[in-house]
Amino acid sequence: MDVTSDRVNRVYASKLRLVKDMRQRSALREVSNMEAKLRTALQAVEQAVQDLATAEKNRAALEGELYRELASFDSLSVEELDRRCHIVTERLKAEVARARGRLEEVRDAQEQAKTSVLDARTILTKCSAASYKWQQIEGDVQRASDSHSEAEAEIEADDEVLLRYRSSTRTHTASD
Repeated sequence: MDVTSDRVNRVYASKLRLVKDMRQRSALREVSNMEAKLRTALQAVEQAVQDLATAEKNRAALEGELYRELASFDSLSVEELDRRCHIVTERLKAEVARARGRLEEVRDAQEQAKTSVLDARTILTKCSAASYKWQQIEGDVQRASDSHSEAEAEIEADDEVLLRYRSSTRTHTASD
């Protein structure tokens, strides 16, 4: 919103600046909220990475334990050992896959949060620039108003001097 300062009175400029300040505060709150969401997303990513590492570690440990346990059963056939191992392994793979899926979800959320923060910061920057512009306009309006008041005072003073001069010349001419 570009407005030249010579077309705006002080009251209107103050109101417009107030609106701009309110928008700037709102944009600042939005940036703060988006940054909080980003921090939450970062924590979620860290947690998902830890969960994935734990799931993979558990899978490896359980697979090793399962093979040792199954190897100790002499009475089971190879097919039965493979079937049991396959069931447990698939369950563990599914757990790791869920952890990886969760990690991808939270990474996507993190990227969205980063984008939101950048957008909110852009809006805040625009609001700050607009507020600065309105401060300049308000200052220009104030200076113009002051100049106008000074000019009016000078004109009134000149008018008074002119009236005194005319009255003194009339009384002076009348007495002659």
